[in-house]
Amino acid sequence: MAGAEGFEGVVVSILGATNEDRVRQPLVDEGAVRPQVSDDSTGATGGRLHGGPTLDPVRLAPETVLPALRGAFGRDYHYAAETETTQRMLPDDAPHGAVALAERQTAGRGRLGRTWADSGLMFSVVLRPPQPVARWPELTLVAAHAVAGAIGPEATIKDPNDVLVDGRKVAGILAEASEHVVLGIGINVGGAAWPGAGWVERDRLELLVDVLERLERGYEGWLSP
Repeated sequence: MAGAEGFEGVVVSILGATNEDRVRQPLVDEGAVRPQVSDDSTGATGGRLHGGPTLDPVRLAPETVLPALRGAFGRDYHYAAETETTQRMLPDDAPHGAVALAERQTAGRGRLGRTWADSGLMFSVVLRPPQPVARWPELTLVAAHAVAGAIGPEATIKDPNDVLVDGRKVAGILAEASEHVVLGIGINVGGAAWPGAGWVERDRLELLVDVLERLERGYEGWLSP
């Protein structure tokens, strides 16, 4: 950990690039996307990027994110400019609703051996659901609904962990569990890494805040089916 600081009663940590390798098991088949910009990818709306990446230049550091939050999720906020994967940024004792976010990943995991790298929106959320564990895989779909709702009515869910726009994958969720659940969420923002992948044109801060608010409400609804 490079440093830690308080922010109006919440817990904030700013991490370096190396994080402890904690072992968790995936709850469902891994399907999170690597949200990365390419200068030769077709977007969900049929557009094409030319030249270099077109990213929101605002870093989602604590001083930017915390004042914008609308709920309890994310008040314990862990941020890194670069990390191996946000799934390993959160300590084992991180509270329910804690969030880890990085601008760049070097060893994030996804399908077909793909590695999540930089750009887009990449973050992880800690959930501490009650027993029975057999219900925990349902939280992947809860997260997918939160992401789809934040993107808008054009988004659809490919059960259980992909979000599509116009039939193209724009987001995915990777859920891992040990004594608790860590949801890894990746959303293509401003571009996509692979041919046929989609993306959304959204302000990253607004999208993050919206997803967290919807995820918090969705979790509460999941507790009382």
